[in-house]
Amino acid sequence: MYNKFKDFIKEGSEEEFLIKKIDEKKLPTHIAIIMDGNGRWAKQKNLKRIDGHKRGAESARLISECSSRLGIKYLTLFAFSTENWKRPIKEVNSLMRMLYDNLVLEKKLLKDNEIKFKVLGDIKRLPKKLKEKLMETEEFSKDYSNMQINIALNYGSRMEIIQAIKKIVDLNISSSSINEKLFEKYLYTYKIPDPDLLIRTSGELRISNFLLYQIAYSELYFTEVFWPDFGIKEFFKVIIGFQSRKRRLGGL
Repeated sequence: MYNKFKDFIKEGSEEEFLIKKIDEKKLPTHIAIIMDGNGRWAKQKNLKRIDGHKRGAESARLISECSSRLGIKYLTLFAFSTENWKRPIKEVNSLMRMLYDNLVLEKKLLKDNEIKFKVLGDIKRLPKKLKEKLMETEEFSKDYSNMQINIALNYGSRMEIIQAIKKIVDLNISSSSINEKLFEKYLYTYKIPDPDLLIRTSGELRISNFLLYQIAYSELYFTEVFWPDFGIKEFFKVIIGFQSRKRRLGGL
């Protein structure tokens, strides 16, 4: 495992010590992350909130590449919720521009690591230029199979569930035919396995309307570390912690 990270981590570092403790046979298939704390990180450093978001984008890139090298098959990042529209318009506009710029910059990351890109959420409300770039990136990466990164944009789990119900009603599907397998066909995450592990940074102990249906049996991990400071060391610690848990999934 360490050989995959030789150009990433220093020999003799804590990161090297940690990666040697990771069991390749017990890796989570799907990790979901609530990337929280960008604004508070910036405030602590007397920076603008957008500077925190920019640094958070760097963390997202780092953890994405790290996940690919580890062998994680699915990574879902909560980037912008349906509730985030309540933020000041200047911040929202800056976030939208930054998301667009990052899609342009990260094309190489997707290609080099053969990563498929998918958007989860209602993108109709997003700026036209960003919507086009999102669809273009999905199309560009659709045949990659090494890993899949899902970006939750204008995403809210309650909205997702309600929309799924509406689709089922509109199709006149009888109640006797409705089961979990059918219901999941109408979620944004159709054909994506449920997260094995959900991480939330910044010390907040809530789910914030994220993947409520999908995390029924996910392991939850909360850390005080703000997202911009969540690096390889923290990520390895979470993986090791996950591997130490016994997942009974309702059994004995």
